[in-house]
Amino acid sequence: MHNFLQTLYASMSAHLVKYLLCYDICDPKRLRRVHRAVRDWGVPIQYSVFEVEVNSQQLKQLMAQLAQIIDADEDKVLLFQLSTQLQRLSLGCKALSEELMFV
Repeated sequence: MHNFLQTLYASMSAHLVKYLLCYDICDPKRLRRVHRAVRDWGVPIQYSVFEVEVNSQQLKQLMAQLAQIIDADEDKVLLFQLSTQLQRLSLGCKALSEELMFV
């Protein structure tokens, strides 16, 4: 039974889940640091909006990394879990590419 639970936990932690990650950071220095951290984890959709696909362990790691950067009294980071059935629809300009550079 113990081996079964270990296998089950390992498969659950390896399961990737998509999130929409948005942030509003007041200080330009922290904003650059948050942007650099998040771009390592996801694909930019707009300037402060990313699509991130992570497992539960990676999500904890990402949240811990962001918690060290932001000022909880001034800044905000939001994550919205996306449904696997959700399709991306777009009007107007294309979503930003991975080559987006933030200055």
